[in-house]
Amino acid sequence: MEHLEHSLGDLFTDLHLSGIWPDEKAISDSILLSPATEILHAYHLAKANSIVDLKAFYAAHFRPVAADENAYHTNPKHSPKQHLAAIWPHLIRPADDPNERSSRFALPHPYVVVGGRFQEAYYWDSYFTQLGLLKSGQTGLVRDMLDNFAYAISEIGHIPNGFRSYFLTRAQPPFFAQMVQDYGCAIGDLPATYARYLPAMQREYRYFIESAHTYQGLARYWDEAAGPHVEMYGTDLEAQHNGVPADYFRHLRAACESGWDFSARWLTDPMDLTTIRTTDLWAVDLNCLLLRYAEILAEASGDPSYSAAANQRRAEISKRFYSAETGYFHDVLIADGTRNLLTTAAGMFPLYAGAATQDQAETAATWMQTHLLRAGGLLTTNITSGQQWDSPNGWAPLQWIAVQGLRRYGLHDLAETLRQRWLATCDTVFHASGKFVEKYNVLDPLAPSTGGEYALQDGFGWSNGVYLDLAN
Repeated sequence: MEHLEHSLGDLFTDLHLSGIWPDEKAISDSILLSPATEILHAYHLAKANSIVDLKAFYAAHFRPVAADENAYHTNPKHSPKQHLAAIWPHLIRPADDPNERSSRFALPHPYVVVGGRFQEAYYWDSYFTQLGLLKSGQTGLVRDMLDNFAYAISEIGHIPNGFRSYFLTRAQPPFFAQMVQDYGCAIGDLPATYARYLPAMQREYRYFIESAHTYQGLARYWDEAAGPHVEMYGTDLEAQHNGVPADYFRHLRAACESGWDFSARWLTDPMDLTTIRTTDLWAVDLNCLLLRYAEILAEASGDPSYSAAANQRRAEISKRFYSAETGYFHDVLIADGTRNLLTTAAGMFPLYAGAATQDQAETAATWMQTHLLRAGGLLTTNITSGQQWDSPNGWAPLQWIAVQGLRRYGLHDLAETLRQRWLATCDTVFHASGKFVEKYNVLDPLAPSTGGEYALQDGFGWSNGVYLDLAN
């Protein structure tokens, strides 16, 4: 595993600032054809003699990561389910070669990639991908993925955002315990599954509880690093040159950990990314996931201290994240304990986690139906900011969380409405394009979703998994 921003020095910077590559992540993920020291030496020699043709130099010394799924062509006779059954093999990767010279964190077992520019496993994506794998009977592959995650916890203390060197300083929404529980139920042997993964679950839970993620008893998103994020290094260097607040990159990286990169949810001015303040907020979704984590640990270990922690967090969520003014759940500003009253789909996590009272769940559902539910599914937020985790976009995991939360509180009619609208959106796009994609436009399903640092991606692991789970 290479930290290319260090081992390639000024060459890495020059590649990112060249403007040659439309997506900078392709540079950060490249495979080196010889040791980094040799490549850097060759670059310095070339620079000393003339202006370097960076495109040609790259071609001589690097190999881009291939997206194997690009070789798959949709069969026009396939239904959406048939398509998903056919594309799974193109998203599966074998165990990694530990001798590969790249930023890849080598995993010892096969795994599923997200697709498109994301040719590595990602943390919270994998939970929603797993939903589809379990529906497809691929329990062996799910166990491989769990073993990879347990390996990562043993090596670095947590499951990283994604399996690249530049992701290791942060996690993502912690679904590992729920992955373990779902797998154990699917194979019909939950006790043995708990026993196999209990040490890893306990260690990851401590990572969130005992690190800077937890502040004054509640959880926020956090990244141990505070510099430019390496996957978009040139973009961040230019932002730094133009002047950004001192803590800008920490907030930016923490938003990446949240999975919501980026959203008005984190901004004081929804039209200005430099007003990002992620680490200044207790995040409602993260606290709900840690509640679920503690509940599963209590069940797996029999240790009552986990039950006590879950009950305490449940009470805090119900009291501190719920607004009587809106009847909905919101993130909370750490500085003064006030709620950030922006309406986001994260406000449905308390229903999913069972942290709401019945009355709170019913008012939250009403607020969600009014402000976020649209013809194509659930908006991420009702703000049109140009960021990808805002209107008009809807994302598969947030649809699934909301459906499960509504069902948990007996709000089945609304859950069914959302389920049907989301499946119809996926069907509409599939029949028009032959693809499942990363995110969808829920205001106009045939219009492309917009925003973000990169083009709309095909694949797409979590869209596939959520579709298969909700369609059954």
